[in-house]
Amino acid sequence: MKVGSLKADGTKRLICFQINRDRARSTVEEEPSPTVLPASPSFRESAIAIVETILIFLCFVAVAGQNPPAVNESHYLTKAKHFWNPDWCPGDIFLASSFSHWLFYFGLGWPTKYLSLSTFAWLGRLMTWAVMACAWRRLSWRLIPVPMMGCFSAILFLILNERFHLAGEWVVGGFEAKGIAYCFVVFALGDMLIGRWRRVWPWLGTAAAFHVLVGGWAMLAAGLSWFLSQRTNRLHRGAVGWSTSWQSIGQQLTVQSPYVLLGLALLVIGAIPPLLADQQATPAEIAAASLIYVNQRIAHHLTFAAFPTMHVARFVLLILAWALLFNWNFKRCLDNQNRLPALYSFGLGSLAISLGGLVLSGLADSDNAAQMFAARLLRFYWFRLADFAIPATTALAIGWVTGTWLRYENNRTRKICAALAISLVLVAASLLVCERIADPRPFADQRSMPNYPGEDSRTQQTYTNWRKVCRWIEINTPTDAVFITPYEQQTFKWYAGRTEVVNWKDVPQDATSIIEWDRRVQELLEPQRKFELGLMNYSDEQLQAMSQKYQADFLVVPQWQVELVSTPTELRQVYPVPGDHKSTFVVFEF
Repeated sequence: MKVGSLKADGTKRLICFQINRDRARSTVEEEPSPTVLPASPSFRESAIAIVETILIFLCFVAVAGQNPPAVNESHYLTKAKHFWNPDWCPGDIFLASSFSHWLFYFGLGWPTKYLSLSTFAWLGRLMTWAVMACAWRRLSWRLIPVPMMGCFSAILFLILNERFHLAGEWVVGGFEAKGIAYCFVVFALGDMLIGRWRRVWPWLGTAAAFHVLVGGWAMLAAGLSWFLSQRTNRLHRGAVGWSTSWQSIGQQLTVQSPYVLLGLALLVIGAIPPLLADQQATPAEIAAASLIYVNQRIAHHLTFAAFPTMHVARFVLLILAWALLFNWNFKRCLDNQNRLPALYSFGLGSLAISLGGLVLSGLADSDNAAQMFAARLLRFYWFRLADFAIPATTALAIGWVTGTWLRYENNRTRKICAALAISLVLVAASLLVCERIADPRPFADQRSMPNYPGEDSRTQQTYTNWRKVCRWIEINTPTDAVFITPYEQQTFKWYAGRTEVVNWKDVPQDATSIIEWDRRVQELLEPQRKFELGLMNYSDEQLQAMSQKYQADFLVVPQWQVELVSTPTELRQVYPVPGDHKSTFVVFEF
């Protein structure tokens, strides 16, 4: 793109870009010398950076700031609490299973000893969002140094990640290890753009230490990006010259090797706990657990055949837009210090990983041996990185075009188009926030509790009554009591603080526990799916037998199922007190 008349305050920045670009072309090592970097930011530039970072943070709060627990917070933060206090919900099959994200639980879970889960969730969220805001603003500024373009690209990324994902991956949301890991991935991308590869690998290794799959897949995609950056020798006038000097690549690999090894050492910290989880399991148990995990419980994240058609269509459209955008800007981006190609190659690496998941998904539908092989590998979330990388790189590329047209172009039409793009993104973001506000329930309850379309008051009342029964249980039952709970919920432990026999959301991570979890699901949760009366379809004798089998003390069931039973149960009802007002849920004591 021919750059038009430059504004006075943008001239110095572009001159620095030109110096850096020329240096990058003339040397094998991309690590820029401090002598060619822009001067220390002025007070005005620092103030703009702070304000923009705060605005990005507030955007995160507006989109993801619902009351806790978020979808995964009821899953991971209860486990963090149990990690530091094993007497809390003792014997719970999920909480007592292996701790895959050990660094997260050990390093950040200790406040659960002193704070409520909701307070802990808010503190963790605010910390994660603040770090992500700093990382994103840094990344955006290194791509296009135009004020507020970081805020624009961050909002666009949130929209694309929310509405155009393939496998349900999110980046900005509740507090968990994944959110922290993505912060370090964004920091790594910021250094990747300016060729500081020595910093990229420790960033990604730290991400993998918190969440081995997020950091590990990102490290693999970054490796492809590094290789392509080494192979690219000259980029000028729209032509691409490929270097044939494998010797220079080998030399660079030698230079990078200490930092790569540091990143891999950090990755090992995150990889050891999952690897040790199945140390006591037999090969047959590991194979059976893999099939349960991949084909039943997490199929909507892991296997292509389980993805909704609409999700596939939306993601394909996003990929087409991503490819066209980068192709259209390929010649133009050469005047921007070769930074857009770094984003493109990282996104390309994420798609290559997803292609591997697509092949494995095909094998999963073949004969038994191939199915077992595919299931063992599909557990590693092959589609996860693309759900982050394609929306993120698309948003950044659009931000680059928009910022360039607004700041450095004199073409009136382009300025109008850029302003229109910003307006449309702000309108879409406003609609997304309004959608969030429309349902005040926490995300975890929105996803799991009964919903009655067109009956908002009934939906809200069901949630309110769920909170009431959990509060009563927390106050009036022993702390070591064990409960058989309804299928349509995932927040019992969060609100009541009591052990569950089984919960659909809370699948363990080690093979032995997964098999036991599945057996309990088939016996206690599947009847609630299949039969109108759920567990009340069983006789009192059968319910008592199950209580003895799983050492359960109480049973929680929907009240409408109790009322439909032809033969009233003789189990002792402790909530609500017989003759008292009706409630959505009933508690029986065995």
